[in-house]
Amino acid sequence: MTSRRIRKTPEPDSAEAAYARGTRLLAIRPRGRAELSRDLERRGFGAATVRSALDRLEKGGWLVEISAATSLVRARAGRYGRTRIARELASRGFSAETAARALEELDAGRESESLARAFARAWKSAAKLPLRERRARVRRALVLRGFAPEAISAMIHGSDEIDRGPGEIP
Repeated sequence: MTSRRIRKTPEPDSAEAAYARGTRLLAIRPRGRAELSRDLERRGFGAATVRSALDRLEKGGWLVEISAATSLVRARAGRYGRTRIARELASRGFSAETAARALEELDAGRESESLARAFARAWKSAAKLPLRERRARVRRALVLRGFAPEAISAMIHGSDEIDRGPGEIP
């Protein structure tokens, strides 16, 4: 992975410059207060300047925590399970309350569909492995994607019935 150079601001104490940079960052994608604060500080703005800019962004309706968290949940729900999405929300600095509210949007049906798609890909890619190794590899892959172990087990056991050849013992 290559590291990108982030250009530092020539005006570290300018609340106006911090506000302008914040609006540009928020136009790219929604972010929470903690993440945007880190991004602006990494670009060389002082802590007081960043706080001032973030307050102004909140008052202007640019920075809305729950909207940013919900957007992340919607973007990730097609590929990942609840646990992985919750970890990402926490790593981006969303509060536990905000994360819980955003995760309410992730319904069980959609998560089941995501699990089924991820399972089908993983099961197919491990097709040449013996059944025991295949199960273990698929289980690890899906747990890393944040799906519930119980749901993964049910999916694996259901697939064994389909893939089992004549006379094969589970």
